[in-house]
Amino acid sequence: MENANQDVLARLHLGAMLPLLEDVAQFDDGVREATKNWNLTLQFQLPGGDPATALCFGPAGLKTHRGGVKGPKVTLTFPNARLLNDVFQGRIKKSPRPNLRGLFHLKKLMGLDPVLGKLEYYLRPSADLLQIPETFAFCVRLNLYALAFGIQVLGEHDPEMKPVVSHLPDGVLEIRIAEGPSAHIAVRQGRFIPGRGPAEKANAIMDFDGLETAWALLQGNLDLYAAVGGEKLRIRGNIPLLDGITPLLDQLSLYFS
Repeated sequence: MENANQDVLARLHLGAMLPLLEDVAQFDDGVREATKNWNLTLQFQLPGGDPATALCFGPAGLKTHRGGVKGPKVTLTFPNARLLNDVFQGRIKKSPRPNLRGLFHLKKLMGLDPVLGKLEYYLRPSADLLQIPETFAFCVRLNLYALAFGIQVLGEHDPEMKPVVSHLPDGVLEIRIAEGPSAHIAVRQGRFIPGRGPAEKANAIMDFDGLETAWALLQGNLDLYAAVGGEKLRIRGNIPLLDGITPLLDQLSLYFS
């Protein structure tokens, strides 16, 4: 089970966290400036390419592709899930092994760590950073997207969640924050399709009363049921879908902690 947990955590790092660099690059002027002339694709992966996430730098900015891409790219391959997790969690400093193409982009690879460091900077921001209203709103949005992508990873790959997913009805959950961002997760026959922004049509809705409440819950400082009881969070729609998503939220908080 330990190996399974390491695999799920690696999938969370590559499938739920790393893609958020696209949002960071749109928000952070320093990241855009540092990568404006890169014009290459970097793919982070485990051996065999599953899981994988590609960072495609180009004239239009950074685009991320969960699952990786085909074609010419610099692949950065970690030998196993445990090492990937240790690197992403900052326990060790060890670069993944690049392919031959990476030898022609060593200068850019040398500048990669400060760019990736911006993920931690906004996902786990300092108290001072949260005092800036625009940045606080962005940090909430980034963590909300991590939640949506993380639910997909657990729903499709965590063996402990299989009994939950097997009884989960099809539908679309939308998570809304008053005067803030939204995200959604569609469930279709055991598959999960997360997305930024509102859903075209939601069957169930979680509606936060504001950024402060959403941040407290996303950081594990507010219990879901306490939020509902305190009327800081309203839930409505397909109750079996909401009930089925709740264990995934609880499990995700354990991994993210």
